[in-house]
Amino acid sequence: MTIPALVVRALALAEARGFRHSSCLEAGLLLHALASTVTGGRIGEIGTGCGVGTAWMVSALQPNVGCVTIDSDPQLVAAVRDVFADQSAVQVLHGDWRELVAHGPFQLLFADGGNAKTAHPDQVLGLVAVGGLLVLDDLTPEEYWPEEWRGKPDPLRRYWLHHEQVSAIEVRLAERQAAILGTRVR
Repeated sequence: MTIPALVVRALALAEARGFRHSSCLEAGLLLHALASTVTGGRIGEIGTGCGVGTAWMVSALQPNVGCVTIDSDPQLVAAVRDVFADQSAVQVLHGDWRELVAHGPFQLLFADGGNAKTAHPDQVLGLVAVGGLLVLDDLTPEEYWPEEWRGKPDPLRRYWLHHEQVSAIEVRLAERQAAILGTRVR
């Protein structure tokens, strides 16, 4: 497996900044594969961080597909803009994730950073085009939950896995990493 040059640049930025919240390798590979299937429209990302997830997706972009990513940290946004300076299909925005509404709906949305996927799921779903795909990562498989969580329902999983407008599945990415993949069906 060859890691794309853009991913290497974003990983170097994360290392230099001491940023420890980048997407894991397995999530990156998944994002790369999913982004390669998008043939038109836009890909969106909530929570740019150091641009690692963005880089995985952008490295697989088809012609006529754009990518918009947003983060609330102005210093990270400035640094990530440098990583993607030669990528005309990429917009790195500074602001609240809700500002993505002006750029959607998205054919693929990676809801990564902040609390959008847990605190505002209806608004996140509204960013996804009908037929579009949503990716939610950083989920802990149930057998690794802390004792205080065990036996309690997980509102995030309940919402995304049982929503009438989403056909979704939880997939294991690594031993302690899972993700939800969902297609907006209406």
